[in-house]
Formats: sequence, C-alpha cells, structure tokens
Amino acid sequence: MRRTFMVQAISSLMGLGCAIALIGWDMSLLWRIITALLLIISICAGVMSYYGERLHQHERLIRSAQLSALELMNHQRHDWMNDLQLLYGYVRLNKIDKLPQCVETIKARMMEESRITKLGFPELILFLLQNRVSGGTMPLRIQLSEQIELDQIGLPIGGDQLTELIIQIVQTFRLAPKQNDEIIELQLQLIHQSNELIIRCEYEGKLLQPDEVARQLIQMATERGVRLEQLSTKQHDNGIHLYQWTIPCMAE
Repeated sequence: MRRTFMVQAISSLMGLGCAIALIGWDMSLLWRIITALLLIISICAGVMSYYGERLHQHERLIRSAQLSALELMNHQRHDWMNDLQLLYGYVRLNKIDKLPQCVETIKARMMEESRITKLGFPELILFLLQNRVSGGTMPLRIQLSEQIELDQIGLPIGGDQLTELIIQIVQTFRLAPKQNDEIIELQLQLIHQSNELIIRCEYEGKLLQPDEVARQLIQMATERGVRLEQLSTKQHDNGIHLYQWTIPCMAE
C-alpha cells in the first residue's frame, strides 16, 4: 500500500512537471519530444499502479471470502457430525421412538438453511449462516416463515446497506454488557408483508445497560431513514427486549 502510494505520488509530480514544462518553457523540438515521452511514461506508471492496487484489493477480498466459506463449511460439518452421532446413539441404545423427532429437527434446520441461502444478498447470507452455527457468546436464531428474495421486493436501500444494518443490530446486542455474561440466543426474524420488510429482533436476557442499547438502535434507524418500534418497553425488567424495524418496499 505504501509503495503504491509513493509510485502514484512520484508519477503525479513527474507528470505535472512535464506538463508545466511543455506549456510554459521554450524548448527545442528534441526536448519537447523527450518531455512528452516522460509525461506519457508517468501517466502510464500512475495508471498501472492504480489498477495494480485495485487488483490486489480484489484478490484480498476473494481470499477473505474463500476463508469465510471454508470456516462456514467446517462449522456446518461439525453440526452434521453432531446430528449423526445423536442419531447413531439412539440407534445403539434402541431408542427408536426418539428418531422421528430427531429427524424432524434436522429437516427443519435444512429448510431454514435453504431459505437463508435464497435471500439474494451473498454477504448477508454468509453472515447469517456463520453466526447461526457459530454465534460464540450469543448464538443467532434466524426465523423465516416463508421464502423471501430480498433482491426482488423493491427495497429502497441496497444489499450492502441492509447487510450492514443487520450486522450492526446483532453486534449491538452481542457487545452489550449482560448479567453474569450469560449465553442466550438472539432471535432475528425477517417478514415480508404489505409492501414492507419487517426485521424483528428479540433478546430474552438481562441487559445491564438497556437504555444505551436502545439509543444505539435508534441511531442506526435514524441514520438510514428506517422506522423503529420498541415493542418491549414494559418487559425490560423481565429481561425481554423486542425491537422491530420496518422498511417500505416499492410496488412490484
């Protein structure tokens, strides 16, 4: 990065000097040709340096995406191994009556994963899947009652903005101080109805600074022009925090 900046700075200064010399100095034809060649070389060097840096940035992004995908695959493989071990345990213990419920649980998770992968925005999909299976101190539970293709419902904000909003919502709850550092999942629900996208977020745990969390969430909504409703004002003392963001969609 620093080397690229230096190359661009030197080429810019050289190009500027050559341009000034060509315009303002009285030079022979030979020196004008040499100065013009130096100007062309400096412009080419600057352009090549710029696009070279862009290429390196693109490669770094691809590398980061590949590592994220591999990490996701490893976590999902771990989850599937746990499910298989559970099924195998029931079979070995001859607890056949437990198998139908276990299979239904696996089936429901597969359906949920399928709906997430069809949301339409790759960065959002990757984030939800990663945090769903590897939520760390606060697992993320995704609720999609029906299939939603976010890139097809006429959202007034782009996929990157929506992804950033959802990530900030999750991180706000994840980083908020909690009583006894308890591990409680965050429920995130996406609903598309009546030309609106509703993002509903529920956390059933004791927050030590609920007013600060509310302030941060309100600020996010205000900055993006999104309507935010706090649906759990009277339930904070019971450890229930429920917020709802509403984003209008353009008519399809």
